[in-house]
Formats: sequence, C-alpha cells, structure tokens
Amino acid sequence: MPTFEEFELSLRHVLIHFRDPAFHPPELLWSVLGYKPHQGVEAIQTAITQTIESLKPASANTASSLRNQRFYELLTCRYIQELTQEETADRLGITPRHVRREQQQAVHMLARLFWEKRPGHAPPSVEVLPDAGPEQETLAWRSQVREELAALQQSAPGSVVEVAAALRGVMKIGQALTSQHGITLQLEPAESGLTVAMHPSVLRQVLITAIEKLAQSMAAGQITLAVERIGNRVRLLITGTPAVTKRPPNSDLIQEILAAHGDSVEAYLEEDQVGFRIELPTVDKATVLVIDDNADLVHFYRRYTTGTRYQIVHLAEGQPVPETISKIDPDIIVLDVMLPDTDGWELLTDLREQLATHPIPIIVCSVIRRAELALSLGASLYLPKPVGRQQFIEALDQVLPLASVKG
Repeated sequence: MPTFEEFELSLRHVLIHFRDPAFHPPELLWSVLGYKPHQGVEAIQTAITQTIESLKPASANTASSLRNQRFYELLTCRYIQELTQEETADRLGITPRHVRREQQQAVHMLARLFWEKRPGHAPPSVEVLPDAGPEQETLAWRSQVREELAALQQSAPGSVVEVAAALRGVMKIGQALTSQHGITLQLEPAESGLTVAMHPSVLRQVLITAIEKLAQSMAAGQITLAVERIGNRVRLLITGTPAVTKRPPNSDLIQEILAAHGDSVEAYLEEDQVGFRIELPTVDKATVLVIDDNADLVHFYRRYTTGTRYQIVHLAEGQPVPETISKIDPDIIVLDVMLPDTDGWELLTDLREQLATHPIPIIVCSVIRRAELALSLGASLYLPKPVGRQQFIEALDQVLPLASVKG
C-alpha cells in the first residue's frame, strides 16, 4: 500500500512539471486525487490550483491563518504564477533560503490535505502543522535535487556528454580531493566517442561524488577511473584499493541523479576493493537535414542542438534534396513548405513515395498552419513556427525512434 511519503514525493515531482501539457502524472497521484487518466492532466492541474486557493484564509488574525496565508502566497507564486525561487523571494520580501525552507513546508501541507481527503477518508483540517523531522528533511532534499535537475533539463534540453571527456575533466578536482587522504587518482585509457544522454555538469558531479565517497573509505592507496562498453551501454568503474571500511559506499545524491535519468548504480565492497559501478545507455549521433531558406532560423537550430546528439545539415532549396540524402543518409528531415524553387507539399509527397526516403521521419516546420494536411501527406510531426529550443529538441526526440527502422 502506498505511503504518505511516497505520495508527497510524487506530488513534489508533479509540481515541478505543473504547467507541462506533455507530462503524465504517476498513477499514485491520480488515485489519491480521485481522478482517472482519461480525464486529462487538466483535472490534476485544476485540483491542485483549487486546493492552493483553499489555503487562503478569510482573515489573518491567528498564528495558523498567518501561516496559511504565507503558504498560499508562496505556492501561488511558485506554481500558479510560475515564478522562480529568486523572483518569489523578491515578491514576498524574504530571502531565497527562506523560500526554499517554507516551500518544503507548504508542499508538505498541500500533500497532507490531498492525502486526508482521498476517497474513503474523513475531510482534512488545514490546521495540520508540517512535520519537520529527519524524514521530512530527506524528502525536501530529494525534491530540491529533482527540481534542480528539471530546471537544468529545461534550460539545456537534449544534452549529451562524451564519457572520456567527462572523466578527463574531473581529474584535477578529483586529485585535489584524493591528495588530502594520501590517495593517488588514476585514469585508465577510455574509448573516445562513447556518449550518454546526460548534462556534462551532472555527470561530473556524479563522478566527483563517487571519488569523494571512496576517499572517505580509504586511508591511502589508489582510486581508478575506467569505462567499458557493454553492448549499447557504458559502464563506469570507480574503484578504490585498499579499503578500510567494512561496508559498501553509499551516496544518496548519486542514486537520486541516476534514478531521475532512469540509470543504475551499484556500490560494492569486495575483499580490499571498494567502488561504484554505474551503467548508462549510450546515444548515437543523429543527422538532421533542415530544408529551409531562412538562414537566420537555421542558425538558431544549430544553436539549439549544440551539445546534443543532433547535427544539422542545411539546404536552402528543394532541388538538391535527393542527392544530399543519398550522400548523408539523414536520420530526420525538418521541412519548410515555402521554398524558393520547390513547393514543400510536393517535396513531402515525393519523399514519401520514394522507396529510399519513405522511412525517414519528416517534421514539417512552417508558418503555414496546416497540421492536418502535413500529417495526411505523410509527415511524422507538424511543428508551427516560431520554434523555441525545448520545443525543437523535444520534436526531434519524439520522431528519432522512427529513424531506427530505416534500414
């Protein structure tokens, strides 16, 4: 049976994605709030908004009503008005640190309200004071980590990192940590080109944390960083010898980060060796052929895809398309329908009729709002201009799996 703590953690995760129409709330949230997925995410958004509104007291002349007023204002700023923590601090006249502390308490109260009024339970009282014990602090910390990761994903969607480069990048910082313990840090030769879907700074933080945890388990010796390919996965090996601890190392931060990415970590202690085994799926580079005569817009596409798996190849006209496709074998085509030498709709039809190009996913991206026509002519997705970075990367991510059946 789900616990309140599990529900609260789910609610905190949902609030991070509160205004994202593509987000799918977990089953636990639907169950506790008393809705079904077919009612749409709007039902969840409405329920949360109404419950936040219920915190607003008619008057603020008692300690509990003053507290509810603060929580109401904070939750409204953060999740209804979508202000950052810094903007919320300015609005409420408090410090960002105070915002973070009270946000944890406010979300705890919100979760308690939903939990107590779930089907089959008595109506809740908003007078319930939030619990500030160690368990609550852990939940608050996990929520903060997830919020930071979500913010990074929003600011740099689709980020990838070459593993060998990340390993080289942590050596200087890692050596500063290990030298304090009389430990040497060794980097084994790593295969170049192994790339994983993770922001570079996140992977570096995982590696630095692993080195730090191992250094705390050793009195001297050596920590070795190595990487190996196992099929379509990468295994990172951070190993320390000799170990003086009697238990495997532990890092809640590494576990939380990897869980958020759907990846795994194993901490182990084997004889005098202690270490972490981290497995991450590899990602391959993908070539995107953009057919658009707007060079300025293509410049933005290149900026959007910097640091991602996607590589842009540009054509300003439609005539060279067949020859270019035969040369570069693109994984995805992004097509504008207003081209100087070719009608984009006809080009889309031709690409779908040709045996060689039929399997390539095509995104029609245009100011001409004809989504139904684009899809009926064989486009995999329609994307209206103008296009932002996150929207563009998400569109590429959505159709990329279709490219795997090309050959």
